[in-house]
Amino acid sequence: MTDDFKNIRLAVPLADGLSVEAVYYGSGTLCLSTQAGCALACPFCASGRNGLHRNLRVDELISQVELFRAGGMPPRRLTLSGIGEPLHNFAVVREFIEASDLPVSLTTTGGPLVHLAAALPLPHNGLMLSLHAGSAAVHRQLLPRAPQLEELVACVDHGLASLSRRARRRIGINYLLLEGVNDCRRELDALLQLLGRWPETTLHLLACNPVPGSPFSSPGAEGFNAVYSYLAERHSRVRRPNRWRRQAEGGCGTLVLQEVGAPLFSLAPEVS
Repeated sequence: MTDDFKNIRLAVPLADGLSVEAVYYGSGTLCLSTQAGCALACPFCASGRNGLHRNLRVDELISQVELFRAGGMPPRRLTLSGIGEPLHNFAVVREFIEASDLPVSLTTTGGPLVHLAAALPLPHNGLMLSLHAGSAAVHRQLLPRAPQLEELVACVDHGLASLSRRARRRIGINYLLLEGVNDCRRELDALLQLLGRWPETTLHLLACNPVPGSPFSSPGAEGFNAVYSYLAERHSRVRRPNRWRRQAEGGCGTLVLQEVGAPLFSLAPEVS
């Protein structure tokens, strides 16, 4: 792809009148949705503004791939990181991963824990656990319906112990940097303590895609790079978004949000 290629984000209609989104990145990765809507209602995320409608079927995941192939954009790899929580549709996600002729990665908030434990050893191309926090209090604010942080840590500890070193390197941690929420030194140090338990994992430091009506944003370039440098000096595997992920069309949920309308975003009250 040329440097001026723009990500292609499409609203994909379903037979029952619902729609989901898929995003084709210039890197050749196609991001797929696994649910119509989402039950998690994370306060910073567009995908769950109107709750969960239903799980997608395997053929509906495949149809997202075929739509882009038919449009002359055959993907080289797939990621289940669009609308929905993949582990809430685990039977379909497992079948799709095991049958795919392309590498498939997934992004999850980690629940239900029994599905997280079962997903870790699947033949995926990477499992990214979205923590977005180092402390239990901030984790509850940002992911109020995900399993508690302590439970997630215990599940990952147990799961990684049975994986090969190569498989452990395919497990990543997502951290969406939100200004004034999780970018303070105390929160970053708590995150580094967690990463010390999982030295082979990669930390993906993410920037917030602009969403209409949302008060959340990432720090500017200087602040973002300062956080990246602080973390990279203390953990050997830290990545920043590539140019495709930094584009405005790099996130899911906002097309559907614009079509149906949704309430304003708000941060859950802090739990003491």
